[in-house]
Amino acid sequence: MNEAEVRGRRFLESKGMSDRIIDFKNTDITAESTALALDVDVDRICKGLAFKGKGGTAIVVIASGKSRVNNGMFRNVFGFRPTMLPAEQTEELVGHIAGTINPFCLKDTAKLYLDLSIRKHAGETVFPGIGGEDSVVELTVDELEKLSDPVCWVKVTI
Repeated sequence: MNEAEVRGRRFLESKGMSDRIIDFKNTDITAESTALALDVDVDRICKGLAFKGKGGTAIVVIASGKSRVNNGMFRNVFGFRPTMLPAEQTEELVGHIAGTINPFCLKDTAKLYLDLSIRKHAGETVFPGIGGEDSVVELTVDELEKLSDPVCWVKVTI
């Protein structure tokens, strides 16, 4: 278990959500394999995307599983073209290893945004990661917003 997952678990435990954590025995988990294991649509699996921000910062966007970032929409929201953070900078700026980006326990150098693509699941639950390669937490959209405390909701995906 990596350090980010330990922080994520402790955070969720402190919020009374430890019983909502789902662990898998596969260390090479993808959104598709998670959706299959949970018997849910892959769009309900939240993905974390890390982009270069200004002045040595990172922008983290949590979006629905099927959504894709649209360059023009991202530029309209943030004022510049999206550039993914290189893997070696992800842990340094975000606090999570590339491929395990989630909305919990980010470093101060990362700003979190939730993409509106998630809101279409308001009547269901969604499954963001918690910092490891094989664990997620089941939350309502309102719980995700409350626990992650994003800067705001944005529309940067299609």
